[in-house]
Amino acid sequence: MIRYITLALGLASASAFAASTVGNMSAIPSTKADAKQGFHGQVGLGAASLPEYVGGDDNETVGVPLINVSYNDRFYFKYNKLGGWLFKSDNGFRAGGVITVHRGFDKDDVKVNAPLQDREDSIMAGINMAYSRGMFNAEVGFVNDISDESDGAKLYAQATYTLLANEKYSVSIMGKLESLDEDMAAYYYRNDESTVNATLGLIGTYKLTDRWTLLGAVTGTSLGDEATEGTNTWVTEDSYTQALLGATYSF
Repeated sequence: MIRYITLALGLASASAFAASTVGNMSAIPSTKADAKQGFHGQVGLGAASLPEYVGGDDNETVGVPLINVSYNDRFYFKYNKLGGWLFKSDNGFRAGGVITVHRGFDKDDVKVNAPLQDREDSIMAGINMAYSRGMFNAEVGFVNDISDESDGAKLYAQATYTLLANEKYSVSIMGKLESLDEDMAAYYYRNDESTVNATLGLIGTYKLTDRWTLLGAVTGTSLGDEATEGTNTWVTEDSYTQALLGATYSF
């Protein structure tokens, strides 16, 4: 269950954040001004439909906490990311450090006939940069495993563009590329080549009251050929879809 929640938080983060190796919702327009001082943000609960493990063909629906909080627009916990901005410019550029999780899986969830052990979550730490201008948001990051699980690293780039937005609702599209190095690909896919996964998604929010907001997301992810064509890989699906529906309270 904890690993299901980890992947669902990846979907909720959009992003990232994702979390995990999947598309996420880190670029959901906040219901509060980004520059607000003090402790503020959104908390809530959602339901996510997602695969039991990345590359598997069985889905499950799980409950997931939705937490997106910030302190003085400097430190934040956003779904599955903990970070801080060390540099902020007036033109929307930011740079800082981040800690996140790459989701593993239990060997019992794998249905193919391949001997293996559990793949644990990797705690990843590194740097990230973000840029925001108008309806456009982008983020790039590089993180390394600091938990001695996969002993790998990954590079991710994510962008979101808000197509429609008013006082009641917003609709955004997002795209993400995530590159896993040889160590991470070997640990999570049993393939010694680096691989790149691509995600596209649609994100929506609807403001019920001044405090309560509904949010939803649908993402589709395509795994790189290196993850799906290895002779010993347990990946049975080269693409998968995830969905999230939830509600948050702003404070």
